[in-house]
Amino acid sequence: MEKLQQPIPLLLDDPPSVCTKDYVNALILNEAGQALVFEKSSPDKSRIHWHMLDQYLTHDADPFALIQQALLQNTGYETAVWSYLGSHMMATDRPAGIGYFFCAQQARRTITRRLDTPKATAIKWVSLKDLRYALIDGRIATMSHALTVSLSLLTLLK
Repeated sequence: MEKLQQPIPLLLDDPPSVCTKDYVNALILNEAGQALVFEKSSPDKSRIHWHMLDQYLTHDADPFALIQQALLQNTGYETAVWSYLGSHMMATDRPAGIGYFFCAQQARRTITRRLDTPKATAIKWVSLKDLRYALIDGRIATMSHALTVSLSLLTLLK
């Protein structure tokens, strides 16, 4: 184990919110049981990060409808097999966004047109074993995506 040195703590009377927008995240599994990840390089190209399907919500948007639409638009895949994993606040002591979490299974490609995915992003299908390792080694880039993967894996193990 390596020893980590903590930075000098900052005392803030009013700490800033991490996220003030509501959002939705989903782990997508294909018919072979592989997980969809969006692979991006860090700005300095020293690390690879994996992201899950995500979308910010507008004021009146339905989280489930929005994530289904995002799946189709960003990947060309669809599925009718969805699990709602819950919703969680980023913080309870200050204004913060609410995250809605889903897991989709048996996704199939239904559209072969050009996708809305940014050029710097690679879409990959990875095994659940690789996804578990990515939780541990930090490839899953954000806490909300790590929560999505963790809740999905717990649901799949039932």
